[in-house]
Amino acid sequence: MIKLKPKLLGIARFLTVRTSLHGLLWLSLGTLLCTFSPVADWLLYDAEQTRAGQIWRPLSAWLVQLNLRHWLLNQWGLVVIALLLPQRWTVSDRLGLVFVWLVASLMLVWSDYALYVGLSGLLYGWLVVVAAQSPYYSARVRLIFIAALTVKVLAENGWLPLPLPSSSWVGDFIAADIAYRSHLWGLLAGLSFSALRWLVPARS
Repeated sequence: MIKLKPKLLGIARFLTVRTSLHGLLWLSLGTLLCTFSPVADWLLYDAEQTRAGQIWRPLSAWLVQLNLRHWLLNQWGLVVIALLLPQRWTVSDRLGLVFVWLVASLMLVWSDYALYVGLSGLLYGWLVVVAAQSPYYSARVRLIFIAALTVKVLAENGWLPLPLPSSSWVGDFIAADIAYRSHLWGLLAGLSFSALRWLVPARS
């Protein structure tokens, strides 16, 4: 068995983490490209077009950002996910991200939204899934982080009577109303999957 020196071990770990970040970098680039027409026009969620047979729209709407400021604002979630990422993704990690995506997409179809774009709905769920199993932080820190996300989303949806700082600046910044319900869909999907994974531990 070959033992690496501490310096070489640090370099090896850095390279491994960099490899696991490739998916996030591609997602970041993809959402940037999908911000512009004509790609955005074909991928955004349009309830009328979806009912007419363009069934990919609920699945692809998350890739479309309203404008460059909207895209920039949603990058915070990808940065935080990068800080929580394990060195090696497990099958259950991937299943968790897909589960959040599918559940949120179904909720979008069942909602009364006529139009929708934005990644933030998925980000809240993905943050929960990744944070729940992050190997870099203690259980207490991860629990506090998930609890803070939960309180924020529940409060902004009116489920908790808590005074929150006004987020009107976000709407002004992206020049659009914030779809708070999509945050709730992602969060509940992420919590559900994390609870299921805790009850039924999966092998890496």
